[in-house]
Amino acid sequence: MQTAISKYRITKRVGGGSFGDIYLGVGANGEKVAVKFEKHGSRCPQLRHEYKVYRELQNAPGFAKVHYFGTQDSYNLMVMDLLGPSLEDQFNKCGRRFSLKTVLLIADQMLERVELMHSRHLIHRDIKPANFVTDVTGKGNDNMVFCIDFGLAKRYRHPRTLQHIPQREGRSLTGTPRYASINNHLGVEQSRRDDLETIGYVLVYFLKGGLPWQGIQAKSANRKYKLILEKKQSMTIPALCQGCPNQFAEYLAYCRSLKFEAKPNVAYLRGMFRDLFRMQGYTVSQGVMDFDWTRVDNGIAPSG
Repeated sequence: MQTAISKYRITKRVGGGSFGDIYLGVGANGEKVAVKFEKHGSRCPQLRHEYKVYRELQNAPGFAKVHYFGTQDSYNLMVMDLLGPSLEDQFNKCGRRFSLKTVLLIADQMLERVELMHSRHLIHRDIKPANFVTDVTGKGNDNMVFCIDFGLAKRYRHPRTLQHIPQREGRSLTGTPRYASINNHLGVEQSRRDDLETIGYVLVYFLKGGLPWQGIQAKSANRKYKLILEKKQSMTIPALCQGCPNQFAEYLAYCRSLKFEAKPNVAYLRGMFRDLFRMQGYTVSQGVMDFDWTRVDNGIAPSG
């Protein structure tokens, strides 16, 4: 695909998901950007919405900048910062298991990103390892984990009146079933608590190398989602977090206890993980995070 949109030459495909394809764009001076394409008439167009969400998060640390939204031929397209590998990519590179130190470093940043989104009246609704990326290439942000993919993001309250959306039932599951909160499975409207519960499942996934409801086979998607829900409901939090420090079980118990409109105490949750980080004797030297994938890239075995 060798076409030009304004000042960028579109070269190779670098990624994509259920909502469109991402290509590398190269400017006249060699600067690189990501260009996300969405075909006109797609069943659930989301790119314009995603662009608006990015605009609301501009200049916030850990969120990519968007530069342009428009249409060309039979596509909507969005130009944004080029991003590095996702946490799922890095997880695969590290043998599908992260050290406790790396999981705690990730936890702190994920919670920081989500708290900022919530402060801007938005919930993400599709938190998963593929929607966090590890750097903006060539920008010197090697320690930063960026939050991306806001196609399913939604306002949970009015920006001026702060009126919270009502709790509704009978909603269809939104996001990724593996990491979805129990209330999301049950058809309850999502709010801040669901983003937090989802982070809990992602952290356990990273630390244990998987989740107990992975790999469930069923004749239909709906049947599979039902079996995943039953496994999540029947499994106690201590059993799910067996082998993890008890802070992980405490985290999930807290998230599941939150009421629909509750503001999560993110400072408490980050503090709990930071205390564990210190208790393990971990340090961050000269601002270098020492993630597992950095060590793999440098030919060193992961620590902790």
